[in-house]
Amino acid sequence: MGYSERALDNPINWSFKIGRLFAIDIRVHITFIIGAIVLIAMEMPQGDAAGTVPFTTVLTRSLGTYAILFFVVLVHEFGHCYGARREGGEANEILLWPLGGLAYVQPPHEARAHMITTIAGPMVNVIFCAISAVVLIIWLGSFGAVPWNPLYLASPVDSTIFPTTAQMWVMRFFGISYFLLLINLLPIFPFDGGRIVQAWLWPRKGYRSSMEIATGTGMVGAIIVGLFGLLTGEWLVMMIAVFGYLTCWQNRRVLREQGEFETGFGVDYGDGYTFGKDDDKPARKPGYFERRRAKKAALRAEWERAQREAHDKAVEEALKQVSISGLESLTPQQRRLLEQETERRRAVDQGCADDNG
Repeated sequence: MGYSERALDNPINWSFKIGRLFAIDIRVHITFIIGAIVLIAMEMPQGDAAGTVPFTTVLTRSLGTYAILFFVVLVHEFGHCYGARREGGEANEILLWPLGGLAYVQPPHEARAHMITTIAGPMVNVIFCAISAVVLIIWLGSFGAVPWNPLYLASPVDSTIFPTTAQMWVMRFFGISYFLLLINLLPIFPFDGGRIVQAWLWPRKGYRSSMEIATGTGMVGAIIVGLFGLLTGEWLVMMIAVFGYLTCWQNRRVLREQGEFETGFGVDYGDGYTFGKDDDKPARKPGYFERRRAKKAALRAEWERAQREAHDKAVEEALKQVSISGLESLTPQQRRLLEQETERRRAVDQGCADDNG
């Protein structure tokens, strides 16, 4: 659906396209830009502190941090898209906004496909954390160089380490990836952890019951997270809690009233789902990579067919020339061609004789 076709009375559609990669549209919500401006403004030194740190340093640090956040969230969502396509589903759009990212995907309606689609996102963060942690350990020669404490995402756990500017950026990259990983793995729907729990319950409880349990615990978890944000004064945590609660509530309402399931956080499992017996679920579609392999196989088969036709035609022309002008009229290349064809047919005949014996 193009931007002009999106209903602008729905705030989720207030976004614009910034590119397309792997046949997936990348869109940015206007609140993402507004949020970036607000967060960067909050980082600017105020009052007496304005002269302690150069403005350009603070601005560079803020822009760099937000750029890392943008990159990590984007690749995380691409992970969900990869998981959906690998299982034979579809993925066509990613939306970035202040509360994270939305990957609009349609995995097959089965527990395994949902599980793989969900896990593929956090696995991106695991890879990022592993790579940056190894770099820091080798670079600084200590496991304490890695900022394992989620409350201090850009500071090494070893307080005796004083990183350079470049090392600080690696720590910041690890910290952002690590924090998003921990948040996403919370067993609270609609976070990835909650989706993993739902996919695990699905074969044991059935789809409806697993969704009822996941969204119910998600609402309780959202209240707990919201209270934590209220007590600590973290407004972003409170926003995430409110959004999580409303998402769970909406999914429970739609699930009960319409028999359909729609969501909009992290992974969109929404369109085209039916609810009934497992025998009624649609057949699994070939995945993106399966389609690529099938296309390559078809091209190779076509090339081999063309080669066989050219070979057969050349043999036929050589035999025709022998019948008209004699064996001496053949070129050396035609002679080799007939010899090879004779050997091939002799081998085929021998194989058939062995089978009959």
